[in-house]
Amino acid sequence: MRKMIQSLLVISLFFVATALVAQDRYAEFEELYPGCVDDVDSPIYGGTYGKWPKDLNLPEFPNGGDVELIRFVHANLEYPEVIESVEYSEDKKDSVVHLAKGTVAVQIVIDRCGRASRAEIIQSVNEAYDEEALRILSGLPVFKPGDLNGERVKVALIVPIHFSRSAMPPPPESEYGDFWGDGEDWSDDSSSDDSSDSYDSYDSYEDYNYDDW
Repeated sequence: MRKMIQSLLVISLFFVATALVAQDRYAEFEELYPGCVDDVDSPIYGGTYGKWPKDLNLPEFPNGGDVELIRFVHANLEYPEVIESVEYSEDKKDSVVHLAKGTVAVQIVIDRCGRASRAEIIQSVNEAYDEEALRILSGLPVFKPGDLNGERVKVALIVPIHFSRSAMPPPPESEYGDFWGDGEDWSDDSSSDDSSDSYDSYDSYEDYNYDDW
């Protein structure tokens, strides 16, 4: 029992340290405009608000731009268990539970202070996935704001969030199986040809201008 408590303490400290590192990882633009408040009506470019002007510089996600935004979404995604179908073996003793798949597209507006707001669903899959997509994007860090001809402007981005897991993970073999690594493999079904949950498969919001919908 003592060893288990010590192990849990070490793991807890690890997760706290990881969270602090992640928080610092995305702090690149937090002090770019100290005390900034964007409370004045001004044009919004892109998304459902209209085309991006030719000379518009898009907002930049901290510490890596589009690629880091993809990682942020992937790391924070908590997969809701929305069952699409259940496949039974011939003897009815075993079954595979298939989850719903799809892409939720969420529009956000990055204001002149670099903060994301006005999140709305542009393409829905189901209520649970929509709520999860909104939850993830409600926690976005501060961006570098977009600018047009040297002036900061509000920019609408449409961010795709892919729900592509093929099946629910099986239950662990024991009470602590999933925690200590003794249980079944909880990774996605490796036999599936769908690799759309890898980093390379995520689309940039540049591919999701509203004119294409």
